[in-house]
Amino acid sequence: MVKKRTNVDKGEEVEDDRGKLEVDIETSTHEREGDEKKTGNDSLPETKSEQLTMHNVSSNEIVQADKPFPEESRSVEDSLDTDKITAQEAGQLSSAEDNVTKTDIKSLDEKTSTSDKQEEGSPLKICEGPFRISTLLDNVPSDLTYTCCEAYENHIFLGTTTGDLLHYFELERGNYMLVSQTKLDAESNSKIDKILLLPKVEGALILCNNELVLFILPEFAPRPNTTRLKGINDVVICNFSRSSKAYRIYAFHTEGVRLLKISADSLVLAKTFNFKLIDKACAHEETLMVSKLNNYELINLKSSQVIPLFRISETDEDLEPIITSFNEDNEFLVCSGGGSYESGAIALVVNHHGDIIKGTIVLKNYPRNVIVEFPYIIVESAFQSIDIYSALPTEESQLLQSITSSGSGLKISKSDNIFTNTDNSKEYKEKLFNKLRLEPLTHSDNKFRIERERAFVEESYEEKTSLIVYNNLGIHLLVPTPMILRFTSCEESEIDNIEDQLKKLAKKDLTKFENIEAKYLMSLLLFLMTLHYDHIEDEVMKRWCDFSDKVNIRILFYMFGWKVYSEIWCFHGLVNMVERLKSLKLSNKCEDVIKMLLMMKSELKRKNKTGLLASDFDDIMKTIDITLFNLRLEKKEAITIDMFERESYDEIIKEINIHGDEFPGIELLIEIYKEKGEYLEPLNLLKEAEDYRSLVSFIEKNIKEFPEEYVKERLADDLILTLKQDDESPEECVIKNILKILSMAGINKNEFLDKIPAEEISLKVSFIEELGIQNSNDSKFLFNYYLAKLREIINQNNIWSILEDFIKEYKDDLAYDKTDITNFVHIKLKHNLKCESFSKYYEKCENLKSENEKDDEFINFTFEEISKIDKEYILSLLFFPNELINWISSEELLKIYLSFNDFKSVEKYTGKQNLVAVMKQYLDISSLNYSVELVTNLLQRNFELLDDLDMQLKVLETIPSIFPIQAISQLLLKVLIQYQERKEESNLRKCLLKNQISISDELSRNFESQE
Repeated sequence: MVKKRTNVDKGEEVEDDRGKLEVDIETSTHEREGDEKKTGNDSLPETKSEQLTMHNVSSNEIVQADKPFPEESRSVEDSLDTDKITAQEAGQLSSAEDNVTKTDIKSLDEKTSTSDKQEEGSPLKICEGPFRISTLLDNVPSDLTYTCCEAYENHIFLGTTTGDLLHYFELERGNYMLVSQTKLDAESNSKIDKILLLPKVEGALILCNNELVLFILPEFAPRPNTTRLKGINDVVICNFSRSSKAYRIYAFHTEGVRLLKISADSLVLAKTFNFKLIDKACAHEETLMVSKLNNYELINLKSSQVIPLFRISETDEDLEPIITSFNEDNEFLVCSGGGSYESGAIALVVNHHGDIIKGTIVLKNYPRNVIVEFPYIIVESAFQSIDIYSALPTEESQLLQSITSSGSGLKISKSDNIFTNTDNSKEYKEKLFNKLRLEPLTHSDNKFRIERERAFVEESYEEKTSLIVYNNLGIHLLVPTPMILRFTSCEESEIDNIEDQLKKLAKKDLTKFENIEAKYLMSLLLFLMTLHYDHIEDEVMKRWCDFSDKVNIRILFYMFGWKVYSEIWCFHGLVNMVERLKSLKLSNKCEDVIKMLLMMKSELKRKNKTGLLASDFDDIMKTIDITLFNLRLEKKEAITIDMFERESYDEIIKEINIHGDEFPGIELLIEIYKEKGEYLEPLNLLKEAEDYRSLVSFIEKNIKEFPEEYVKERLADDLILTLKQDDESPEECVIKNILKILSMAGINKNEFLDKIPAEEISLKVSFIEELGIQNSNDSKFLFNYYLAKLREIINQNNIWSILEDFIKEYKDDLAYDKTDITNFVHIKLKHNLKCESFSKYYEKCENLKSENEKDDEFINFTFEEISKIDKEYILSLLFFPNELINWISSEELLKIYLSFNDFKSVEKYTGKQNLVAVMKQYLDISSLNYSVELVTNLLQRNFELLDDLDMQLKVLETIPSIFPIQAISQLLLKVLIQYQERKEESNLRKCLLKNQISISDELSRNFESQE
């Protein structure tokens, strides 16, 4: 098991520099095409030479191996056959082909024995390796020995050991003309030590015999009126200031370091540093790696700190110091050797703190010059060869390739100008194009796009190099093998190598083809990290997010086996690796997949806000959201709308519908539709779920969001449907909500009531009850409904029998002072559970009657309707205990009450004309005791009727002889006393009247006598 990597610092460096890679190859071809850098031919410069020579490239002079890499080992892509179109086809490869590994080169001799090729008369011989040779200029003066070579736009400049300066100009592609050949100093044959170009100010510095001369470009002639600086051992560029438009140059004098500022029109001494005896140096801003006497030192000009390092030669032999930049940030490369150039040497990478990093690189000889072209170190040997070593500490054999020449003075140079190589075989390019073309991971018949992707790679393809190999037989380009062919191992160690390469690329402006290669390397890096790390949810996923603007992160989702939206395209050369990773269970490398996805989602959203993500952001969010949905569903976690992006809503809806009963997500669906502004969809959902109360609540809360057409034409139907489906009788709160909705929607309530189907009587009743009675028709409708319900209940619950039992119980109670029959029945109904429904509708009818008590028509209507279902006036007595006299005569009512033994009610209708009849009715009761009590109470309570002798006599005659006299003795006494009082009163009245008459007569006589 490979342990989790912890080299975080290295990853951060790549992260910081990565932003300069701008092209996105996952978009369509025309979207990826950028403006190519165009360099027009300069006009033919002036020349001081009297000779003008034309030189043509001869491809016959250089013979190199067909293959840019050895084929002893398996690469990431075992085969680059062009017929592999889809991931399904790629997945059919054998397991042996999936086991992608790389065996590093064992030894240079092993290759050169089979790979060295050279035709007769060829100037260079190169073994198979990471570089190829392409002739740039095949005819230079062979009698000269060249010391330096530089290029500026379409110009090539050469320096020689005899002080000659040669200037070539490219008339057309591949055809160079010698413009001039002059001496720097006509009086001296001192060699040209260095040509340092300053292209941004159209200048160049020429170092010869410790003298520094400023030239102008492209004329390649000394700048007029410029002082030559003498005593200069070396000169290097510090930086270029955009503000002052001037280069800052370090010139190393024996007596100190001079900081020069060179612009297009001036050269000034800006500062002097007191560091002496420096003979060679390399600068990273204020940090210098220098050679002094026989030692290397690190100098920080800002702090004046000096860090002594190690010796150039262990035996103090006069070896030329080797110092160059390993990278532009904080690493130098230096060489240390033995007693001569023949002896072995080591190359060391040193950081700004003086620490040796990346191990040591063993060189077979001490070099004359070294150029770092990561991941390679190109060494100029003192023995007519150019040796190429690996700069990677993981290589088993670091010497990879050698170039030799039949000529003399074979040298290397890295120019400021970048050359394009056009000398490649069709087979080689086909192999490269197939590796870099995109193909769909999922099945696709889009053959047109597949071909278009290949065409895009082909159109973008160009091999660039600034490396030059030259001697007296010509100038040649040292063309690196494309990056994707250098990184073929699937070992974990390749991760560091790719990161170092990406760090280099981040610091340069890339061509279209280099952008494609960079994205290929990013993809490979991510795949390797995903393969080799034990835990991938933190650092690896963070890196996937960082590269998401360059590498389609949906490939990662595909490898996890998640549902991916839209077609995924991947480099053809990496399809096998993707399928291999897909066959693994990558979720086992994650402790918490949900947490990982949330982190990725947050990071990707942040990048999208900055505009760094491609147009597939919506599809990326869909994949993450759907995966999160399914994972949470599997874990039975709560799922809410705020967990998803708007772009995912449609897919979430589909997933919810797929899972069906497994996930009752109607609430989530409703929230999603609301967010989408589709307010009619939740209505359909709620109706399908038959959740009509929620339907009413949703309509009420969102009434203002519905389309006007729906409110006018369909809202009432949905509300009626709700009322119809809400059991037999909708609850009061539902009706209230509907009435509120009607008010909010501006719908007339009576019109809504009219829309309720006639057969939906109970529905209409509920609505009228809540809305309130609007007219007499509503009252009659409700009363009929309630009465029908009563009749139904009476029949279903055998209410008549129960009422008869009540009546019997009442009749059997002969207590004179008992309550009236109506009140008795009310009480019995109230306390009888079987009569609960009856009482409910009875009260409804009673309330309705009370509300309309002043409406004689309605009251008459109710009596008529009740009479239709009544038996023995029981219901009539319940509903109209005080109003029956309006429809029934007093004599009839008396009979009714007598039949029920309702003694108190009987009194209401007892008079002189029927008192005796009532007495007889009471006397007919079998029990004498009750008869006596009833008669006695009747007479006592109606004593005022016994106000005349006839009535008294009739009563006395009616009382039977067996009637106990003591029971009515008090009454008789009262009658006699009343009789006596009335008799005495009558006699008194007679006497008084008689006296009054007598007095009147006497008065009359007196009046008459006086007259």
